[in-house]
Amino acid sequence: MDRRDFIRLSLAGGTLSALPFSSSVQAACADARAGALYYTRENPGRWAKKVDSHLPMLEKHQGGKGGILIRVTTDHGMHGYRHYIVKHQLFDQTYRFLGEKMFDPEKEEAISEFQLPADYRGVVYALSLCNKHDLWLNSLQI
Repeated sequence: MDRRDFIRLSLAGGTLSALPFSSSVQAACADARAGALYYTRENPGRWAKKVDSHLPMLEKHQGGKGGILIRVTTDHGMHGYRHYIVKHQLFDQTYRFLGEKMFDPEKEEAISEFQLPADYRGVVYALSLCNKHDLWLNSLQI
């Protein structure tokens, strides 16, 4: 699959997740996409040897003004524009977009921080996009 097809399918998948399907239908669709449109520890697809360096890791910290700080780290070297993590995105438990951080591979490591309200409860999902090894998903229960 070339990059343009991958992007089109990723956008279509994101659009589908926003439709008002029941949670069981959304979960079934998400499970079917794991290992195909995006990768997880459990479903690394063709990138089984890349899990440790591509899976985003989420940490919960005390944030400013009593909020929750989510730190996302992808333990991946930044080799200029040849091979790098393009960005992180964060979504809430209903897959609503919460934020994103794009990286300059010549100046930054793949570390991002997102502020959540102090009363946030539920799951947050982080996506990490590698320019060579596709899109990776991980989650954290808050």
